[in-house]
Amino acid sequence: MIPRRRGRRTARLSTALTMLLVAPLAAAATAAAATDPAPPSTAVPSTAAQQSSTLPTFAFAGQVIDKESMLYNPTDEFIFPSIFHAGEHLTDPLGEWYLYYAPHDAPGGISLMYADSLDGPWTEYEANPLISNEWPPHYTRVSHVSSPDAVWDEATGQVLLYFHGENSTTRWATSSDGLAFDDSGVALTNADSGPGTTETSYARVFTHPDVDSPYRWAMFYMQNRTDDIRRIKMAESVDGKDWDVRAEPVVVPDSETGRNVSGGNLLTWEGQSYVIYHASSGVSYARTVDPTVTEIGPQQVLHRASGIGDDVGRVAAPEVVTDGDQTYLFYESGDRLGATIAYATRVEPTPPDPDPLRERCSGASSDELVGTGLDADLWRVVNPTTARHEVTDGVLTIPTYGTGVAGAAFPVQDVPEGPWEVTTQVDVEPTARFQQAGLILHRTGSTYAKLDYGYGTNGLRFSYIWRQAGSERNASIDTPPVPQGTGTTVWLRLTSDGTDVRAAASVDGREFATIGRPVPLAELAPTGIGVSALRGATAAPEITATFDWFRWTPTPAEAQECAAPQVADWGAGATYDTGDQVQHDGSTWTALWWTRGQQPGSSAYGPWAEAGATTSCGSTWTASAIYEAEDVVVHDGHRWQAAWWTRNQEPGASPWGPWQDLGACA
Repeated sequence: MIPRRRGRRTARLSTALTMLLVAPLAAAATAAAATDPAPPSTAVPSTAAQQSSTLPTFAFAGQVIDKESMLYNPTDEFIFPSIFHAGEHLTDPLGEWYLYYAPHDAPGGISLMYADSLDGPWTEYEANPLISNEWPPHYTRVSHVSSPDAVWDEATGQVLLYFHGENSTTRWATSSDGLAFDDSGVALTNADSGPGTTETSYARVFTHPDVDSPYRWAMFYMQNRTDDIRRIKMAESVDGKDWDVRAEPVVVPDSETGRNVSGGNLLTWEGQSYVIYHASSGVSYARTVDPTVTEIGPQQVLHRASGIGDDVGRVAAPEVVTDGDQTYLFYESGDRLGATIAYATRVEPTPPDPDPLRERCSGASSDELVGTGLDADLWRVVNPTTARHEVTDGVLTIPTYGTGVAGAAFPVQDVPEGPWEVTTQVDVEPTARFQQAGLILHRTGSTYAKLDYGYGTNGLRFSYIWRQAGSERNASIDTPPVPQGTGTTVWLRLTSDGTDVRAAASVDGREFATIGRPVPLAELAPTGIGVSALRGATAAPEITATFDWFRWTPTPAEAQECAAPQVADWGAGATYDTGDQVQHDGSTWTALWWTRGQQPGSSAYGPWAEAGATTSCGSTWTASAIYEAEDVVVHDGHRWQAAWWTRNQEPGASPWGPWQDLGACA
């Protein structure tokens, strides 16, 4: 089959996609199979956020911490990186840059790494922790100390370090060398944050952005309340030790972020200030703020994990640092209970995909779902005896079957070898738990991966669920909430590099966001890929999902074929000049002189020369083509070279003819 080209427009692939394709290339068990997505996690950004061109773009550069080599590693998790330019402020520091961090779980412990470059390598300070969970006379034993943030106090010539311990108390400590801390006090407690406050922690401190403010310092910190919803609040200080708290929060969570926002920080970029923070979604966000931090702009995505290699899970506690002409993002990476410190570097934004829905060019097995049934050459049906799908009016309609994957009927195609990518458009309006529709990678009724748009415990969700021999991977990171305003039409995509299969979704048909974690292809070993709709064995009412098309991203060869100049069919009434090309009877013909009304192929000596077919041995001979001396053609399995000008003289027809036999094709 040939690639599908639409509208006779040239097809082009984005750089990233081309690299991918050319690289070494809940009731019963059935209800559980109709997965009920977990609580909020990786949210897909709103269109407005995705279109932002002001914020820097970052790409994962690596992990800072090798857990296995750490001297101080009480809990195998590290959070909240704080970068301090030691070489600018300290005498004879261990390195140009200090990185403060800590475990979170008990006992915690404020720790340090140092390096001469922000790109590393980073060396662990051998006497960690700098500050432990017991520091008399400043405080008696607390369960843990964590979330360090270091700033330089020019007025005192000291490092001011902020940390929490317990979660109800944010503390400060001072040091002249950034290593030995000799004084400490309380900056904020729950009592300062107002009635109902249960946590006052995860503080970041910075020079007050308002030059006219009577305060010298400002702080963003996380406040939790009895409703167990975490917000970002602001406090202000003259000396960095005594703080006044503003009554209203700076950032409150929404349906995109999930229940919690935390890790607030100040970023100033190209003259604009932002409050940057992370959320339950596992994504770091940004909002513009004015110098007084009273005018807060709309939410934008700052950075999210790509889902490739080590770049998976949460992007939390963002810390942006610029050194010379490079800008870095340090952050807490991975699962909340097993986090580490990673960093990303600023890169040029990836150009928009010129054909995001593969409308201009799609792979050979794509299906526009026209006609009155599925193309039997492309599709087969799992559980065909219960199938109730139909193809009408250019769409495939599938009911949400009242069973899990093991009992549902759905069409699939063969899974290609090597790298591949497939996209579909689905229209569905889930309003009850377990109603869902989307793409499925299928092996058996208990081994599959599904990318769905559906309704879960906490509302509308995208979900990328992997079930292997009945054991399901379904964490919050795999079931992000959809952006506010998402309609009934979404676009879903699965992409394989030949090793892992990654999921993405779009709410606007232009920008796709990663959903969930990669699924290892060899372990899943799917035999079919297709579309499905179900609701499990639940009380959810049956609804229908309609799929408008199912399109494969073209391989590089298919994309090249799509991009080739378009040749129109020959027309008896058309006028053609020398060099014009037409299609006729499956061949391409070139006009040798002005012509009209003379059908290609009607005479070997007419105005039309037929182009030979391209083979691995060369181009085939045609009777109507003109050949010059030394031209080489393929005919009857041999290569032939012209000794002089010739037309309509078949190679091998005469030993005295113009063609010399060069031997059989290899």
